[in-house]
Amino acid sequence: MLSTIFLSSALFVYPVKAETLAGQLSGRILLQVESRGEAWYVNPQDNKKYYLGKPNDAYNLMRQLSVGISEKEFASWSKGAPVWARGRLYLRPQSHGEAYYVDLSRHWYYLGKPQDAWLLFRSQGLGISNNNLNKIPSAASVPVTVPAAAILSASDYLAPLSWIYNLENFQFNLPLKKSLNSAYAAAPKTFYYVGDVEPADAREKFYAIFFNKKTGDTAVKDLVAYGRGVASSRNLSQDQTAEFLLALVQYIPYDKAKLNQNPMQPNYPYETLYQDKGICSDKTFLAVAILRELGYGAAILDFPDLNHSAAGISCPLAESINNSGYCYVETTNYFPVGVIPPQISNGQAVSGSSDGLANLFDSSRLSKIEIFQKTSGLIYQGVAATKDKAAGLEADRVWIEAQKTTMAQTSASLTTKQSTLSTEQAELSAYQASGDIKSYNSLVTTYNALVVEYNTELAAYRSQLATYNSRVNDYNGGLKSFYQQ
Repeated sequence: MLSTIFLSSALFVYPVKAETLAGQLSGRILLQVESRGEAWYVNPQDNKKYYLGKPNDAYNLMRQLSVGISEKEFASWSKGAPVWARGRLYLRPQSHGEAYYVDLSRHWYYLGKPQDAWLLFRSQGLGISNNNLNKIPSAASVPVTVPAAAILSASDYLAPLSWIYNLENFQFNLPLKKSLNSAYAAAPKTFYYVGDVEPADAREKFYAIFFNKKTGDTAVKDLVAYGRGVASSRNLSQDQTAEFLLALVQYIPYDKAKLNQNPMQPNYPYETLYQDKGICSDKTFLAVAILRELGYGAAILDFPDLNHSAAGISCPLAESINNSGYCYVETTNYFPVGVIPPQISNGQAVSGSSDGLANLFDSSRLSKIEIFQKTSGLIYQGVAATKDKAAGLEADRVWIEAQKTTMAQTSASLTTKQSTLSTEQAELSAYQASGDIKSYNSLVTTYNALVVEYNTELAAYRSQLATYNSRVNDYNGGLKSFYQQ
């Protein structure tokens, strides 16, 4: 089964000239969704389509179509290629011949190996019908009659993974195989033991079952290769790369229907990716597998009193849960690494009210903690910075609440003064109309003094309001970024 991804329908509602369509799709990778997912590249240099074929074919073609770029020019584009460079392929002949693809958002993607090129093309692929694909001329150097669907020779399903990182949307079409998914579905998901007493290491051995990979399963390896490619194009650090791929897991939809399954058995990481859904155990296994592939120390964190599990990533002892050396990674919903969700509802973690920012790292509400499948490796260092962000947001929230009270008092005072001024102004008008100049002159001095006092207080209030609104905007933006909402 192919995952179908269509271009904006506006491109296909009306008949379009071939050269116009080719120009609109210049630089894009197209997936022939009405066939077997063949991949094509529309070269901006001639607006013709090139068949990408197998990984080696795609890699070789990429190098043939690449344009050389100087190191000086490459460095000047480090924060984003020019608009006109979108969709183009480049080589760095003055370095080591590294190859790159610039996507339509002007981000660089490093293409180190044939598999990297192939995975990139799958992730960037945009679905197109056979009819519209035929409107784009084929390059003369590529046979018009190409072998059927070589690009899907290693897979027959593309898992359309979508997620957010740093408020940027990502999508990766991960190539998977039905046969492998079926093999995992039929694989053991139960640990058996002899006797009536459960062995002390029963759960350890049970969890170990789900990290046994079958021959041909490169799903996690492919995900990590893709993640490293994105990291290279965006200058992400090692820890940010881990966050990027963990966000992918966190945004996989939660499988609420599975909660009613009896017996409820976990899925292998491959199944979770194939189905694009899972519960806490499914997504935790996947997260741990990804962290191991990245080289980080990882573990499964169990909370029996909550009937919940999460991933653990190696981190400094001072930041870890119960001095275990592992920091909490929620997998059922997006939370920054290290943050402990305020609430777990129906098996899924949810964020609480904003006043919970001060307690986001309090592990006491998790009650009992059990740790399994421990491995050592790289140590994640980002929790301290996340704590600083949370503390800054909490300080902003406290200031905003206090300032809100102060400003409400000032507003009430201004309203009272305004009412008094209105009353005195009416009296002055009456005195003036009646010719009572003595009373008028007696009141006008008091009235003018109150006007000066009111205007001074109003100016201060407006200044406070501007500061308040600015800080509220900063707080709301910070909170949105923190939770990626």
